[in-house]
Parts: sequence; structure tokens; C-alpha cells
Amino acid sequence: MLIARPSGGAFARASPARSTPSPVTSSAPPAVVGTAPDMQRHLLIHTPHRATSWPSHLDSVSPLYRALAHRWANNPKLADIAFNFTDAGTGQVEQEWDPTRGKFEEPPADAPQEHYSATLYPDFLSLPSISLSSLDALESQLVSLPPAPSFPVSPPSPSPSPSSTASPTPPRTHIFICTHSSRDCRCGDLGEPLYLALVRELRRRNVVEGGELRDGEAGVRVARVAHVGGHKWAGNALLYREGVGCDWYGLLRAEDAPHLLSLALSSSPAPWHTRWRGRVGLSPSAVRAAFAERPAGEASAQGKADEPRGELGERVGLVFRTFEGEEVEVAGYEGESVMEVAKRHSLPSILATCGGHCECATCHVHLAEDAPQPEMRDEEDEQLEFAIGADDDSRLACQLPVTKELGEWVAQGGRIRLPRY
Repeated sequence: MLIARPSGGAFARASPARSTPSPVTSSAPPAVVGTAPDMQRHLLIHTPHRATSWPSHLDSVSPLYRALAHRWANNPKLADIAFNFTDAGTGQVEQEWDPTRGKFEEPPADAPQEHYSATLYPDFLSLPSISLSSLDALESQLVSLPPAPSFPVSPPSPSPSPSSTASPTPPRTHIFICTHSSRDCRCGDLGEPLYLALVRELRRRNVVEGGELRDGEAGVRVARVAHVGGHKWAGNALLYREGVGCDWYGLLRAEDAPHLLSLALSSSPAPWHTRWRGRVGLSPSAVRAAFAERPAGEASAQGKADEPRGELGERVGLVFRTFEGEEVEVAGYEGESVMEVAKRHSLPSILATCGGHCECATCHVHLAEDAPQPEMRDEEDEQLEFAIGADDDSRLACQLPVTKELGEWVAQGGRIRLPRY
């Protein structure tokens, strides 16, 4: 994603609405809160190019992307509008992009003329065609727009009059998942499973007017988006709801798809605070202030399932050995648990029915005593009493962090052994 910023520029930002209930001020916000870029609008340009064809830097293949980046960097009137590409476009691809092109390469001289549709958020303004030849007209249209609409962060106080408990679905809700693996492998490893899980969840719930954005824009639609910034917050999701707000979320996993879709179907402006990177139209400081003023009791009401997650670090190679003796090599990341890695790769015997909160024994593994690992807490020791086939090497994978040291132990021949059941 690119946000053009002229030197010395300053922009007024909308202040978050203050919540009616008493605020929670006792704890600092999770690190992910307030990490979204500061912007007033977001232009998403829909290309028919498959996400697997995207190189690490799109300006190496797209003359349009390169032109926008250069022009907007020198236009202070457009400095608070970000732009990015998605895979939601339709039509024929005249020339496939080369995903191996390097960061400093220019687009091929024979690159075909690009004509893409786009959507401007939070206005949900549809732009039927953007091309190199129409950039002057596009920029004129953008600078002539009134100030971007802003939306409250907290829901309004309940009405004393009786009303239906059902919330109307926003007219249009678009969800964008960063799956730009050529830019950073974390986005591919965590973003793509989240995207596929959302598509499955839409089908499972039989959401009317729901599906991929390339097939229509009404209802709840999903699409892949190129680099949005913040690889360590992968999986990254942009949840843009018409008339409600455009929120950024980070540190999401495939198992979060049902909750993310429930947010998409809700008309409440309240964000998912512990995964909230920010909102279009709010500065990072305003986002952190809104987090501090969230309704009292919200965290305890959500329970352990809403505990903050740590940021992702470097990639770490792990090897699991199944009960039958097969060795499976996978990649994890610092900041994950061994359970999360095993679940993402669908390894056998790891059910993790409690979601990784040390409340069951269904992520039981065997780890040799010489492996780098934290000391066992009483809660884990108690749960292991219910693990089938537990021995002196038994641990709960949800309590084992992925670390460089664990990866080095694996590289020297250590193995994480999976139980039979």
C-alpha cells in the first residue's frame, strides 16, 4: 500500500466518539492497536491479476501503480488518500505479471494499457475505469470531494423504547485480506488460510449476497489485497462497512473467520478491540484513545478467546514426527505457539478444542527434556492428567512458544512428537 506524504504536512483528524459506559483505563492497549496507517480515504483498485502473480513491489510490473506513486507523492492535496491493488477485478489479463521481478525494476516496455475499476472508501464510491490517461480527471475528482465521512467508535446508548434485537446488515461490506506472500511470507502463510476460511464461512452461513468481490459488490464480499504494511501483524484484514466504518485488524488466524464475519454482518460501530489496528479517518493516537475508552467489562465479557496476541517475528522451521513415524517439516513464526503452527498445517492429533487457553489436553505433544521450553505451570500440569498416553516428555503445544532456539534444536535433529490420539 502507498500513502503519499509531503514533507511537513499536517492533517486534522476526526476525534473518536466518547463511549457512554465508564472507560477501562487500567491496562495498556495491545501492541497491535493504533498501527494502521493514518489516512482519510482509501482507494482500492481492482485488477484481474491473480494474487499469486504479484511480485514483491507492484510498481515493477504496473505502469499505473508506478505513476500513481510518483504523482501522489508530490501532490499535498492527495497526501491523506492511500491506494492499493486487489484481485477483485474482472476481464481478461492481456499479459500475466511476472512475480519474480525485483524491487528496483521498471514495468516492461511492452506492458499493455491498464484499465481497472476501483472503489473509494469510506465513501463506497465506485469508479468504473481508472487508467493512465484518466489520472488527471481522477485526481480532480478526488480533490473536489467534501471531507470524508466519519463514524463513531462506540455504539449509541440503548433506546428506552422496545425494538427488535436484530441488527440490519450494512448495505455493502467489503473484507480485504492481505495475502501478498512475495512481499512477506507471513502474509501468505497466515492471510491465505484466513481468506479461504472466510469464503467457506460465507457459504456455511448461506449469506444471501455474499461471496467474492469480483462476482458482485452487494452484501458481504471478500477479496485479496496487496501489501498493506505491518507484516508482523499478519494476518491482516480490512473490514470496510458502508455507513458504519472502515476498520483494520491484525494478528488474525483462520479460526477467527466466524467472528470476523459476525462483525461484518453487524451494524454496530464497535470494533474488535484486541485485534484493532485502526480505522480510516482516525489517527493512531485517536485509535489508542478509543481503545482506552472502551466500555468497562468488555474484556471480561469476551473471555480468554479475546486475549491479545503477540506480534510475529522471524520464520522458524519445525519438524513434527507423527505417531506412525512420518516426519513433517513446516514453518512457524516467533510469536506463535507450537499449537497454532500445528493447526495451521492440519497436523494429526492436534484438536485444540479450547482454542489454546490451557483448558483442555487436546494439543498434547511430546517434547524431549533437552528442548528449549518454558517451565510448566500448574494449570498445564493439571490438564496433562487427562491426556491419553502422557509421559515425562508431555507438554501442551499451546504453552510452547515458537522461538529461534526451538528452531535451532530442531535443525540439530530434535523432533516434536505427536501422540496417537
